[in-house]
Amino acid sequence: MVRTERVARRVFSRLNLALLLTGALAGCGGPMEPAPSAPEPEGTQAQALTYPSGSSQTVVSRRVVYRNGSGAYQAAAGFEHFRAAGALDIALHNIRIAEVDAPAVREALVLMSAGQKISSSGHSSGVTGQASNWDASCDSVSCPNVNLDGRSLAMKLRALGLFPSGKTYLSVVNDANFDHLFDSDTKQRIVNGFSNWLQAQVRPETRAIYLAGSSRGGCLMMRVAQALRANTALDGIDLYVSSFDGVCRNSQGELGTFDSKINNPVRPWGTFYGAWATNLTAQFPRRDRLHIFHVVGGQEVAPATGIRAFSGYAGSTPPSTGTNLDWGWYKQTWVKWQHKEIGNPYTDPSASDQPQAVAETIDAHLTWLDARLP
Repeated sequence: MVRTERVARRVFSRLNLALLLTGALAGCGGPMEPAPSAPEPEGTQAQALTYPSGSSQTVVSRRVVYRNGSGAYQAAAGFEHFRAAGALDIALHNIRIAEVDAPAVREALVLMSAGQKISSSGHSSGVTGQASNWDASCDSVSCPNVNLDGRSLAMKLRALGLFPSGKTYLSVVNDANFDHLFDSDTKQRIVNGFSNWLQAQVRPETRAIYLAGSSRGGCLMMRVAQALRANTALDGIDLYVSSFDGVCRNSQGELGTFDSKINNPVRPWGTFYGAWATNLTAQFPRRDRLHIFHVVGGQEVAPATGIRAFSGYAGSTPPSTGTNLDWGWYKQTWVKWQHKEIGNPYTDPSASDQPQAVAETIDAHLTWLDARLP
């Protein structure tokens, strides 16, 4: 009965989508992104459907470790796993998570992370939906009134009902504080905190986990996926992972990356876009019920830093120039977009480029996920 109801919901969502695309439901379901005005040049990847926006949502983003009235650090209720993993309180204090939906029955768990905050202000994210000033209201305990944009991956997914409505746990990580420059031990403790906390959300009825993240958030979600897939107690759960130009530190061998750059085959003329190679088959030796999709551009995040996304490769040695990959359990597509445009295709590309950027990032992941869900 549950499967039948779920299939019916998805059929209804697709019907509504088709009607929206033809204009029959104009004004319902939120604003749509405009469709491309012209077909893509031959040889480029096919664009995804343009999915309707969801509703915006105002949430409270809580610190996993907060300062109490005496100024002392204290683990937040429900987030004790982070402090137990042993990272310093000063690092954990900047991790802020909003539990958007937390039902008692949890057939699916969804966790999405924005990228690393690299200045004193926040940043917008097309994955979580947070605006650039999302942290303006933060105090020592929480960040009230954080608005999540309805066009984001999180809110589109929520509206589409690809996972059971009312039975899906959804959280967004507004700041994972998964700093690229942290030492390996600190990073591992943060990964352990996230993976242990997420595993605590699993219920006997849980059948699917979906992780998504951009930039450093993409690397974090890949590493959390490693921890989840290594736990044999979760073998009956399907694990889906979306990475948007996920950035791992090659000088630390993070996610198996090393100093071999794979050039982006669709990079803009005059650029040096490319990604650090990693043997993902070795990184995920247990691949049953594992599904990963990585969209990669490979622009250097900051000039002359060597900070760029990862790329999987097939064969014994990395190629000099990459190709799109589809190994069944792992899919990777190259795009021409800048790093920040992949992270938020609604604000950073030019207005004329936004429809294609959305199609090749946010909507491409929704299309991929929908095709793989039972």
